[in-house]
Amino acid sequence: MKGGFLSGTTSAKRRSSQEADLDITPMIDVTFLLLIFFMVTSTMQSTPAIDLPVAHHGVGVSRSENVIVSVIDQDGIPLLMAGEPPAPEMTLDEITQHVRQQVDLGKSGIIVKASGTIPSGYIKQLTQRLQALGEVRFHYAVSEQNPSSPSP
Repeated sequence: MKGGFLSGTTSAKRRSSQEADLDITPMIDVTFLLLIFFMVTSTMQSTPAIDLPVAHHGVGVSRSENVIVSVIDQDGIPLLMAGEPPAPEMTLDEITQHVRQQVDLGKSGIIVKASGTIPSGYIKQLTQRLQALGEVRFHYAVSEQNPSSPSP
């Protein structure tokens, strides 16, 4: 068979020695081994305790000039109290009436003290309800621990 299919072998592509494939599998293995080595030998340091300086421009809030409204969490239910706990729990309407009476007596602001587990939506609802009383300043305080629960 002259002129057959296999007859032009010289024109077929041949790989030259310059086009050799580079096997990077060992390089990947070495990279992972180095990564594991550095992860195991490194030491994790916690954040050092920092003593924050006292604020020079902040002013404390006077309790005698403000009405205190406490919001504590009791089993997932927010409880409202007039003043510091332990105090009798009140409804939102009772708190509004109490704050109105105190503002009429000369109090100029409201301190809302809430435990950290109270949803922000509830505090917003309380604030909106108390804003209807007129021009009063609001101050907010958040506690990490429920004040009605005994501390360990």
